[in-house]
Amino acid sequence: MSTSRPVRESAALSGDDVRSQPSRAIKRIGIVLYDGFSLLAAGILAEALHTANELQSEDSKHAFTYRVNLISASGGTVSCSSAMSVWTQPWDGDDVDSLDTLFVAGGSGVARALADDAFVELLRRLSAKSDSIIAIGNGHILLSAAGVQQRDSQSLKHDSDQALMSSLTLLKKDLGSEIAARVAHRLGSSADISLESDLEEMHTATLREKVCASARWITQNCAKPISIVDAARMSSMSERNFLRLFKREIGITPLQYLLRARLDLTCKLLKSTDLPVDKIARRAGLSNGERLSKLFRKELSMSPSEFRAQSRNRE
Repeated sequence: MSTSRPVRESAALSGDDVRSQPSRAIKRIGIVLYDGFSLLAAGILAEALHTANELQSEDSKHAFTYRVNLISASGGTVSCSSAMSVWTQPWDGDDVDSLDTLFVAGGSGVARALADDAFVELLRRLSAKSDSIIAIGNGHILLSAAGVQQRDSQSLKHDSDQALMSSLTLLKKDLGSEIAARVAHRLGSSADISLESDLEEMHTATLREKVCASARWITQNCAKPISIVDAARMSSMSERNFLRLFKREIGITPLQYLLRARLDLTCKLLKSTDLPVDKIARRAGLSNGERLSKLFRKELSMSPSEFRAQSRNRE
Protein backbone atom coordinates (compact mmCIF):
# COMPACT_ATOMS: atom_id res chain seq x y z
CA MET A 1 0.00 0.00 0.00
CA SER A 2 1.43 3.36 -0.95
CA THR A 3 1.65 6.16 1.60
CA SER A 4 -0.06 8.76 -0.58
CA ARG A 5 -3.26 6.90 -1.36
CA PRO A 6 -4.77 6.75 2.15
CA VAL A 7 -4.39 10.50 2.72
CA ARG A 8 -5.91 11.35 -0.66
CA GLU A 9 -8.88 9.09 0.04
CA SER A 10 -9.37 10.35 3.58
CA ALA A 11 -9.63 13.89 2.30
CA ALA A 12 -12.36 12.78 -0.10
CA LEU A 13 -14.34 11.36 2.81
CA SER A 14 -14.83 14.84 4.22
CA GLY A 15 -16.03 16.33 0.95
CA ASP A 16 -19.29 16.65 -0.95
CA ASP A 17 -19.59 12.92 -1.61
CA VAL A 18 -20.61 12.32 2.02
CA ARG A 19 -22.91 15.33 2.27
CA SER A 20 -24.71 14.23 -0.91
CA GLN A 21 -25.99 11.12 0.93
CA PRO A 22 -28.31 12.59 3.58
CA SER A 23 -30.23 9.35 4.05
CA ARG A 24 -27.17 7.64 5.52
CA ALA A 25 -26.07 8.27 9.07
CA ILE A 26 -22.58 9.75 9.40
CA LYS A 27 -20.00 8.81 12.00
CA ARG A 28 -17.44 11.57 12.39
CA ILE A 29 -13.85 10.46 12.84
CA GLY A 30 -11.09 12.93 13.66
CA ILE A 31 -7.37 12.26 13.15
CA VAL A 32 -5.38 15.02 14.82
CA LEU A 33 -2.05 15.76 13.12
CA TYR A 34 1.04 17.91 13.68
CA ASP A 35 4.38 18.42 11.93
CA GLY A 36 6.30 15.15 12.18
CA PHE A 37 3.31 12.78 12.52
CA SER A 38 3.48 9.19 11.24
CA LEU A 39 1.98 9.22 7.74
CA LEU A 40 1.82 5.42 7.49
CA ALA A 41 -0.25 5.02 10.66
CA ALA A 42 -2.61 7.88 9.81
CA GLY A 43 -2.96 6.57 6.27
CA ILE A 44 -3.86 3.08 7.46
CA LEU A 45 -6.58 4.48 9.70
CA ALA A 46 -8.08 6.51 6.87
CA GLU A 47 -7.73 3.66 4.35
CA ALA A 48 -9.48 1.16 6.63
CA LEU A 49 -12.45 3.47 7.17
CA HIS A 50 -12.64 4.36 3.49
CA THR A 51 -12.61 0.65 2.60
CA ALA A 52 -15.43 0.03 5.07
CA ASN A 53 -17.45 2.73 3.29
CA GLU A 54 -16.81 1.06 -0.07
CA LEU A 55 -17.76 -2.39 1.19
CA GLN A 56 -21.00 -1.08 2.68
CA SER A 57 -21.89 0.68 -0.58
CA GLU A 58 -21.57 -2.67 -2.37
CA ASP A 59 -24.18 -4.22 -0.07
CA SER A 60 -27.89 -3.51 -0.04
CA LYS A 61 -27.77 -2.67 3.64
CA HIS A 62 -25.70 0.42 4.41
CA ALA A 63 -25.36 1.20 8.13
CA PHE A 64 -23.61 4.55 7.95
CA THR A 65 -20.74 6.46 6.39
CA TYR A 66 -17.46 7.22 8.12
CA ARG A 67 -16.47 10.81 7.54
CA VAL A 68 -12.78 11.34 8.27
CA ASN A 69 -11.48 14.78 9.23
CA LEU A 70 -7.74 15.49 9.28
CA ILE A 71 -7.36 18.17 11.95
CA SER A 72 -4.48 20.39 13.06
CA ALA A 73 -4.15 23.41 15.33
CA SER A 74 -4.04 26.00 12.52
CA GLY A 75 -5.29 24.02 9.53
CA GLY A 76 -3.56 24.02 6.16
CA THR A 77 -0.45 22.04 5.26
CA VAL A 78 1.13 19.71 7.83
CA SER A 79 4.36 17.80 7.13
CA CYS A 80 4.72 14.18 8.18
CA SER A 81 7.88 12.51 9.49
CA SER A 82 8.91 11.57 5.93
CA ALA A 83 8.65 15.21 4.75
CA MET A 84 5.47 14.69 2.72
CA SER A 85 2.65 17.15 3.31
CA VAL A 86 -1.10 16.72 3.76
CA TRP A 87 -3.88 19.26 3.94
CA THR A 88 -5.73 19.60 7.25
CA GLN A 89 -8.63 21.62 8.52
CA PRO A 90 -8.67 23.79 11.65
CA TRP A 91 -11.05 22.80 14.41
CA ASP A 92 -14.00 25.01 15.20
CA GLY A 93 -15.99 23.47 18.02
CA ASP A 94 -18.94 25.75 17.28
CA ASP A 95 -19.43 24.07 13.91
CA VAL A 96 -19.44 20.47 15.13
CA ASP A 97 -21.34 19.04 18.11
CA SER A 98 -19.00 16.11 18.61
CA LEU A 99 -16.71 13.50 17.10
CA ASP A 100 -17.59 9.85 17.46
CA THR A 101 -13.94 8.82 17.62
CA LEU A 102 -10.75 10.87 17.89
CA PHE A 103 -7.42 9.32 16.88
CA VAL A 104 -4.19 11.00 18.02
CA ALA A 105 -1.33 10.13 15.70
CA GLY A 106 2.15 9.30 16.92
CA GLY A 107 5.37 10.33 15.23
CA SER A 108 8.81 11.86 15.55
CA GLY A 109 7.34 15.35 15.97
CA VAL A 110 5.76 14.67 19.36
CA ALA A 111 8.37 16.73 21.27
CA ARG A 112 7.73 19.79 19.09
CA ALA A 113 3.98 19.34 19.40
CA LEU A 114 4.30 19.23 23.19
CA ALA A 115 5.89 22.68 23.15
CA ASP A 116 3.04 24.11 21.06
CA ASP A 117 0.45 25.54 23.47
CA ALA A 118 -2.08 25.93 20.65
CA PHE A 119 -1.80 22.23 19.79
CA VAL A 120 -2.16 21.09 23.42
CA GLU A 121 -5.23 23.32 23.79
CA LEU A 122 -6.62 21.82 20.57
CA LEU A 123 -6.34 18.34 22.11
CA ARG A 124 -8.19 19.48 25.22
CA ARG A 125 -11.05 20.90 23.18
CA LEU A 126 -11.19 17.87 20.88
CA SER A 127 -11.20 15.48 23.83
CA ALA A 128 -14.16 17.27 25.40
CA LYS A 129 -16.07 16.90 22.12
CA SER A 130 -15.18 13.24 21.43
CA ASP A 131 -17.06 10.14 22.56
CA SER A 132 -14.01 7.90 22.16
CA ILE A 133 -10.29 8.77 22.18
CA ILE A 134 -7.56 6.46 20.89
CA ALA A 135 -3.84 7.26 20.81
CA ILE A 136 -1.57 5.60 18.26
CA GLY A 137 2.06 4.94 19.16
CA ASN A 138 3.58 7.74 21.23
CA GLY A 139 0.48 9.85 20.69
CA HIS A 140 -0.45 8.97 24.28
CA ILE A 141 2.25 11.43 25.41
CA LEU A 142 0.31 14.25 23.78
CA LEU A 143 -2.90 13.18 25.52
CA SER A 144 -1.11 13.19 28.87
CA ALA A 145 0.18 16.71 28.24
CA ALA A 146 -3.39 17.81 27.54
CA GLY A 147 -4.61 16.26 30.79
CA VAL A 148 -6.43 13.41 29.06
CA GLN A 149 -5.95 9.91 30.43
CA GLN A 150 -4.79 7.30 27.91
CA ARG A 151 -7.84 5.19 27.12
CA ASP A 152 -6.20 2.01 25.90
CA SER A 153 -3.12 0.11 26.95
CA GLN A 154 -1.66 -0.85 23.63
CA SER A 155 1.59 -2.76 23.23
CA LEU A 156 2.07 -3.54 19.55
CA LYS A 157 5.57 -2.89 18.30
CA HIS A 158 4.83 -0.72 15.27
CA ASP A 159 2.56 2.29 14.90
CA SER A 160 1.19 0.82 11.66
CA ASP A 161 0.15 -2.42 13.41
CA GLN A 162 -1.47 -0.41 16.18
CA ALA A 163 -3.34 1.76 13.68
CA LEU A 164 -4.60 -1.31 11.83
CA MET A 165 -5.80 -3.12 14.94
CA SER A 166 -7.44 0.04 16.33
CA SER A 167 -9.34 0.59 13.09
CA LEU A 168 -10.40 -3.07 12.84
CA THR A 169 -11.56 -3.05 16.46
CA LEU A 170 -13.67 0.02 15.73
CA LEU A 171 -15.13 -1.58 12.59
CA LYS A 172 -15.95 -4.81 14.37
CA LYS A 173 -17.74 -2.89 17.12
CA ASP A 174 -19.69 -0.72 14.64
CA LEU A 175 -20.34 -3.10 11.74
CA GLY A 176 -19.55 -6.62 12.90
CA SER A 177 -16.82 -9.18 12.36
CA GLU A 178 -17.61 -9.85 8.70
CA ILE A 179 -16.99 -6.28 7.52
CA ALA A 180 -13.89 -6.01 9.71
CA ALA A 181 -12.51 -9.24 8.22
CA ARG A 182 -13.19 -8.05 4.66
CA VAL A 183 -11.43 -4.75 5.37
CA ALA A 184 -8.43 -6.63 6.78
CA HIS A 185 -8.36 -8.82 3.64
CA ARG A 186 -8.45 -5.82 1.30
CA LEU A 187 -5.64 -4.15 3.20
CA GLY A 188 -3.57 -7.29 2.88
CA SER A 189 -3.59 -8.02 6.60
CA SER A 190 -3.14 -11.53 7.90
CA ALA A 191 -4.73 -10.57 11.21
CA ASP A 192 -7.10 -13.28 12.39
CA ILE A 193 -9.88 -11.02 13.56
CA SER A 194 -12.30 -13.91 13.90
CA LEU A 195 -10.78 -14.53 17.31
CA GLU A 196 -12.51 -12.34 19.86
CA SER A 197 -9.48 -12.11 22.12
CA ASP A 198 -7.22 -10.75 19.38
CA LEU A 199 -9.38 -7.72 18.75
CA GLU A 200 -10.41 -7.12 22.31
CA GLU A 201 -6.78 -7.11 23.44
CA MET A 202 -6.58 -3.50 22.27
CA HIS A 203 -9.46 -2.52 24.54
CA THR A 204 -8.87 -4.35 27.81
CA ALA A 205 -10.36 -1.67 30.01
CA THR A 206 -14.08 -2.28 30.33
CA LEU A 207 -16.54 0.55 30.75
CA ARG A 208 -17.01 -0.40 34.37
CA GLU A 209 -13.26 -0.37 34.99
CA LYS A 210 -13.00 3.07 33.43
CA VAL A 211 -15.87 4.42 35.52
CA CYS A 212 -14.42 2.88 38.69
CA ALA A 213 -11.06 4.46 37.85
CA SER A 214 -12.75 7.83 37.48
CA ALA A 215 -14.50 7.33 40.83
CA ARG A 216 -11.12 6.68 42.46
CA TRP A 217 -9.74 9.80 40.78
CA ILE A 218 -12.64 11.87 42.16
CA THR A 219 -12.00 10.51 45.67
CA GLN A 220 -8.27 11.22 45.45
CA ASN A 221 -8.81 14.76 44.18
CA CYS A 222 -12.02 15.76 45.94
CA ALA A 223 -10.21 18.40 48.02
CA LYS A 224 -9.22 20.21 44.82
CA PRO A 225 -11.49 22.47 42.74
CA ILE A 226 -12.25 19.72 40.23
CA SER A 227 -15.31 19.51 37.99
CA ILE A 228 -17.31 16.76 36.31
CA VAL A 229 -15.81 17.91 32.99
CA ASP A 230 -12.35 17.18 34.45
CA ALA A 231 -13.44 13.69 35.51
CA ALA A 232 -14.92 12.96 32.09
CA ARG A 233 -11.74 14.15 30.39
CA MET A 234 -9.58 11.92 32.59
CA SER A 235 -11.77 8.99 31.51
CA SER A 236 -11.42 9.89 27.81
CA MET A 237 -15.21 10.23 27.48
CA SER A 238 -17.55 12.97 26.46
CA GLU A 239 -19.34 14.57 29.39
CA ARG A 240 -22.66 13.17 28.16
CA ASN A 241 -21.42 9.57 28.00
CA PHE A 242 -19.54 9.92 31.27
CA LEU A 243 -22.65 11.09 33.16
CA ARG A 244 -24.74 8.26 31.71
CA LEU A 245 -22.20 5.48 32.34
CA PHE A 246 -21.24 6.73 35.81
CA LYS A 247 -24.87 6.74 36.98
CA ARG A 248 -25.40 3.29 35.46
CA GLU A 249 -22.31 1.69 37.03
CA ILE A 250 -22.03 3.53 40.38
CA GLY A 251 -25.71 4.21 41.04
CA ILE A 252 -25.43 7.95 41.68
CA THR A 253 -24.36 10.93 39.59
CA PRO A 254 -20.70 12.06 39.54
CA LEU A 255 -21.68 15.25 41.37
CA GLN A 256 -23.37 13.28 44.14
CA TYR A 257 -20.29 11.05 44.34
CA LEU A 258 -18.01 14.09 44.58
CA LEU A 259 -20.09 15.60 47.39
CA ARG A 260 -20.03 12.31 49.28
CA ALA A 261 -16.25 12.07 48.88
CA ARG A 262 -15.92 15.60 50.26
CA LEU A 263 -18.29 14.74 53.09
CA ASP A 264 -16.21 11.66 53.98
CA LEU A 265 -13.03 13.75 54.00
CA THR A 266 -14.73 16.35 56.20
CA CYS A 267 -15.78 13.68 58.68
CA LYS A 268 -12.21 12.40 58.92
CA LEU A 269 -10.87 15.91 59.53
CA LEU A 270 -13.53 16.66 62.16
CA LYS A 271 -12.60 13.46 64.00
CA SER A 272 -8.83 13.74 63.74
CA THR A 273 -8.15 17.51 64.05
CA ASP A 274 -9.22 20.56 66.02
CA LEU A 275 -9.33 22.76 62.94
CA PRO A 276 -12.21 25.24 62.75
CA VAL A 277 -15.13 24.31 60.50
CA ASP A 278 -14.34 27.04 57.94
CA LYS A 279 -10.79 25.75 57.49
CA ILE A 280 -11.94 22.15 57.22
CA ALA A 281 -14.47 23.18 54.58
CA ARG A 282 -11.72 24.74 52.47
CA ARG A 283 -9.48 21.69 52.89
CA ALA A 284 -12.33 19.44 51.76
CA GLY A 285 -13.05 21.49 48.64
CA LEU A 286 -16.31 22.96 49.98
CA SER A 287 -15.22 26.64 49.93
CA ASN A 288 -16.75 27.76 53.25
CA GLY A 289 -18.28 26.63 56.52
CA GLU A 290 -21.81 27.69 55.57
CA ARG A 291 -21.85 25.37 52.59
CA LEU A 292 -20.39 22.58 54.71
CA SER A 293 -23.03 23.05 57.38
CA LYS A 294 -25.84 22.88 54.79
CA LEU A 295 -24.41 19.66 53.38
CA PHE A 296 -24.09 18.13 56.86
CA ARG A 297 -27.66 18.97 57.81
CA LYS A 298 -28.96 17.60 54.53
CA GLU A 299 -26.99 14.33 54.64
CA LEU A 300 -26.53 13.69 58.39
CA SER A 301 -29.23 15.84 60.01
CA MET A 302 -26.71 17.55 62.30
CA SER A 303 -24.12 20.31 62.22
CA PRO A 304 -20.38 19.67 61.80
CA SER A 305 -19.80 20.67 65.44
CA GLU A 306 -22.42 18.21 66.63
CA PHE A 307 -20.84 15.45 64.54
CA ARG A 308 -17.41 16.23 66.03
CA ALA A 309 -18.78 16.12 69.56
CA GLN A 310 -20.66 12.85 69.01
CA SER A 311 -17.72 11.12 67.34
CA ARG A 312 -15.39 12.03 70.20
CA ASN A 313 -17.90 10.98 72.84
CA ARG A 314 -17.96 7.51 71.30
CA GLU A 315 -14.18 7.14 71.46
